[in-house]
Amino acid sequence: MASRPNRKRKRPLAEGVVRPPKRPRRPKGWEPAPRTVLRTALVTALGAPVLIVGLMAVGTNPDYLPVCAITAVLVLMGSLIATMLVRAKGWLLWPAVALGVLMLALPTTALRAQLIEHRGERTAVVITAAHRATDRSGRVSWSCDIRREDGLPLPHARFSGDGCSSERSVGQSGQVLVDPSGWVPPVSTGEDTSFSGAALWAVPGLAVLWAALILGAARRTLSGR
Repeated sequence: MASRPNRKRKRPLAEGVVRPPKRPRRPKGWEPAPRTVLRTALVTALGAPVLIVGLMAVGTNPDYLPVCAITAVLVLMGSLIATMLVRAKGWLLWPAVALGVLMLALPTTALRAQLIEHRGERTAVVITAAHRATDRSGRVSWSCDIRREDGLPLPHARFSGDGCSSERSVGQSGQVLVDPSGWVPPVSTGEDTSFSGAALWAVPGLAVLWAALILGAARRTLSGR
């Protein structure tokens, strides 16, 4: 005997009860409302650069760098998602990625160099340990632990560069540039900080380019182009 197909039957509604209408499905060509586009563009264009640059500026202190860097990357990822809401079509995403990466990379290095250049003091130190690191390409780099010769505490007591080249450096005396406030880590006296001024001025330029890119994309979206 052939089995009957199992068909679910809808229960009849009680008398006087009206079945709610089905929620219309979102069409494939759905686009956000103009107000949503405008608000998203303003928050992304103005808020993202301030947060990213501000976090990476605080990251000039090595104690805060890991947390600030992770938070800044998350902000950038959220901002890139928002750019897709502002302008899903076209080439907006790739310039936004490039500008975002530069805003992540430049502030910490440039601000550290600028602070050391303006208020760094030559300080006599003794190298207490040397650490070797090898990158993926096989290039070897060294970093050295140091202490002040006068016995005063030295925050972030590690540096790399001139004077730190191998395990033979351990026990040798030398001079490094030290930030009196202890916010920026010490650097070797041969550190090149000439780029810091131009790089620091480039950061606001990147923020302006980011804002112009996002707001320009929003304008094109709202105009229907």
